[in-house]
Amino acid sequence: MKQIIRISYLLWILPFAVAATVYKCELNGVMTYRQLPCSNEVELTQYATDKAINPTNPLQQPKQTESPSEALAKGRDALVKRDLQSEITKLKGRKARLQSRRDIEITKLRRSKLQGNNNLAGAVWEKRVSKEIAAITAKYDTDIRTVDREIDRLLKQLRDL
Repeated sequence: MKQIIRISYLLWILPFAVAATVYKCELNGVMTYRQLPCSNEVELTQYATDKAINPTNPLQQPKQTESPSEALAKGRDALVKRDLQSEITKLKGRKARLQSRRDIEITKLRRSKLQGNNNLAGAVWEKRVSKEIAAITAKYDTDIRTVDREIDRLLKQLRDL
């Protein structure tokens, strides 16, 4: 019996809890819902239109609401933008790591090149080290260019949204 009373009480109070003012705001391309307005460019959701709206307060003026498909498309676009920006950040970090590794390997080889003897064996050693430096540079530069192309592709995709 107590459980039936509790359930009926909850069912009676539930409509009052739902009838709250909710403001719809767009921050950095992401749609958020808040109890307090975030700026003058705020939109009251349909949850709050049951109450009387004060026409003198511009924050309480409801704007034209968008259709569910438009809202879904906006949300999807915001998620795609966030994912693209995250991927671009990861790729920039990868590029920096590649450049750092390249520089470290080349520095090691240059140091070893300095220790070559001043004779024919030393000249052969220096030539081999120089070829190795060129190979490492070519390898890393190819990887870095690939990352740059991917970053450019993602930036273009982000601009097109």
